[in-house]
Amino acid sequence: MKRKRFLLHGTNAFVFSIVVLGILIIINYLAYKRDARFDVTVGKLYSLSDQTVKVLNNLDKEIEVLAFFKEVGVDRKEFQDLINEYKRKSDKIRVRFVDPDKEPGLSKKYEVNEYGTVVLVSGDQNVKTKLEDLISGGIVDNSEEEITNALIKLSQSIKKTVFFLAGHGERDIQNETEPEGYGSLKHALEGESYEVKDFVLLTDKSIPRENSILVIAGPKKPLIGKEIEAIKKYIDNGGKAVFMIEPRSAENLVSLLRSYGFDLKNDIIIDPSSKLVGGGDIAPIVAEYPSHDITNDFRFVTMFPYGRSVNVTKKDEGKTAVIANTSKYSWSEGDFSLFDKGTAQQDPDEKSGPLGIVAVGEIGDNTKIAVCGSVDFVSNRYFDFSGNSDFFLNTINWVGGDEHLISIRPKIAKEGKLTLSGNQMRIIFSITVIIFPAIILFSGVAVWWKRRNM
Repeated sequence: MKRKRFLLHGTNAFVFSIVVLGILIIINYLAYKRDARFDVTVGKLYSLSDQTVKVLNNLDKEIEVLAFFKEVGVDRKEFQDLINEYKRKSDKIRVRFVDPDKEPGLSKKYEVNEYGTVVLVSGDQNVKTKLEDLISGGIVDNSEEEITNALIKLSQSIKKTVFFLAGHGERDIQNETEPEGYGSLKHALEGESYEVKDFVLLTDKSIPRENSILVIAGPKKPLIGKEIEAIKKYIDNGGKAVFMIEPRSAENLVSLLRSYGFDLKNDIIIDPSSKLVGGGDIAPIVAEYPSHDITNDFRFVTMFPYGRSVNVTKKDEGKTAVIANTSKYSWSEGDFSLFDKGTAQQDPDEKSGPLGIVAVGEIGDNTKIAVCGSVDFVSNRYFDFSGNSDFFLNTINWVGGDEHLISIRPKIAKEGKLTLSGNQMRIIFSITVIIFPAIILFSGVAVWWKRRNM
């Protein structure tokens, strides 16, 4: 009788195991055929970014990717995993692995001198990037960003120039080390295939209108009449411009912008609630974005230190709009004497939030303008804060007519750290080394004893 029961239980277990194994095989086969993949990491670090997918979807010509790697190596394997994601999203990507030692002619043609170099080729154009990480032996963390930027450069038929006005104490686009510098922004714009230059209006006389964007980033000295006239002429003739004007500055530019439907208040935005999420009283956090091409699907907070409120006066035309609002806990502080003493508090006549801090507008058929009440939000200090960089780059894309580039850029995996106290380590040790094994052991003994006495 016992033997019969044992055979019955054994047969049931065997059949059940075969059924489960069969189900797993079928699921795995279907997933393979459908190319199904699941990225369960925080931030989807192993999935292609929104920007990369958009770039791939807009490719209208084949791109050959020449990957110069040794035949065996961690870097080759990691690159292959990454570039396969590109191939899954676009049939325009062709990949060829090249061993530089076996094909020296091809290496010489593209001036490749190091392993881990990748060359993207389209017709007579090519872009070269080095991806090998000498420390880890794999590829660098920003490999997706490098490849996608190369694709953008190859797909752009016309190169546009972003001119940063200089000569009035504006932020320095060459400064990559000081917190207030704009070096990080310059590097990011170049990665999006824009050419970036300083522009001194008094010496250059007129702003090039074709394929250009003018950025005025926090002038500390007032512009003279001729400069204002030149900027107005540029805008009226279909120019594209981004103005970043902080409190108590550039009043002649404020007057100019008023004529285009932008109202910059003579105030500073105070928001005590920002301290709860890493900001400060004068560094409001923005999490509310009215619907616009720039902000659709944008789900990141942004920080706008030392900012003034921006509104629009031509709402009826439907072409000027605020696209970023501070929280309801903020207010418009107009008493700078109290602010300078560090005792600013809201008076009954001071407007409460939400307050606009970024607005955009279309004038006529070609002119596009963006106005921001903060200058520091894309400085080296704050450029990588949450959504700051994506928000500004998307704004530049929209102003310049490159709406297809509006997206969320590739994210880089960051090292996660877990700090445990001594008691916590002892608890984990006890659970994993003593308690769990003991439970398994006693369960096994109990099952054995029960079956033995059946």
